[in-house]
Amino acid sequence: MLAALAAGAALVLATRPGSGLFEPDEARQVLPLSGGGCLLAGLAAVLWAARIHRTRLIVTIGEKGVALRRGRRRAAVPAAAVEAMGIRWPVGDPVWTLWLDPEQAPGVETVAEVDGRAVTLLNSGSLPSGWLPAVRSAAADALGAAWRVVDDEGEEVPPPADGALARARHLVVDDRGRYRDRRGGTVLAVACRRRGSRTTVLRDPHAAALLVVRGPSRLPGRDRVRVLDAAGRPLGFVRGPREPSFHTAGGMLLGSTRATGDGHVVTGIDGRRSATLRIGGGDGGDAEARVELERSPSAPDPLRTLVLALPAALRAGAF
Repeated sequence: MLAALAAGAALVLATRPGSGLFEPDEARQVLPLSGGGCLLAGLAAVLWAARIHRTRLIVTIGEKGVALRRGRRRAAVPAAAVEAMGIRWPVGDPVWTLWLDPEQAPGVETVAEVDGRAVTLLNSGSLPSGWLPAVRSAAADALGAAWRVVDDEGEEVPPPADGALARARHLVVDDRGRYRDRRGGTVLAVACRRRGSRTTVLRDPHAAALLVVRGPSRLPGRDRVRVLDAAGRPLGFVRGPREPSFHTAGGMLLGSTRATGDGHVVTGIDGRRSATLRIGGGDGGDAEARVELERSPSAPDPLRTLVLALPAALRAGAF
């Protein structure tokens, strides 16, 4: 709305007599058309803002409970009715959810989407960076509520162990980008990538970022796949489309890749095998549905970390 008003004001000034930009006849033709367009754009912005004000859900967490407001509709969830707060998968776009006792919180269905004991608080939008830990802290400190994470099948996901992905020796990555420990089948990370984006984020089952993989630029000669930690600090990069090499952020060589019949073998600068990447068929027979990554315990830590980017880069089409 402000942009439309600014454009309209600039147009009025440009068409004033003596401005030298338009002749009087031209000004009489330009001003109604362009000025009318600016007014329509401003009106559309006002209507859009009014719609957001009426439809957005405002959640207030306090010691007495959770207050929900959407436009003029309101509902209160007493603290005693709150069973848990958390998220539901998919990990790449988690749904902020409140679990409650419906009998103690009447009228919630008029404000929010309710599915049994689960109330959707935020859907169809990626949670902003740093937002999820803040909500978790507010729920624990103000309500004393447990934090719950539920997967696609409705099963609760236990908290991940610290460093589980970094320690895992044998990983299996399926066609949905889920990194599983081959021994127990536990999901350790999920590769999350927006459509059209070159960036893939490895997140743990509770949606916390673990690793960021940025695909190569579309410009010629820019074939680096950069790897960053959860805070955005560069860890290194992978270079080369066919037999990629691994480098530190400063460019020092850490290892190289040799193609084999069913995948790749990663060798460190000492000549020892550091990792093996095998591409095999999944349950549905898709030849590229399953990737197995086995890392040697003796491989240097920087190289072990960079190797984790290979399956995500393969799925993104970087190699």
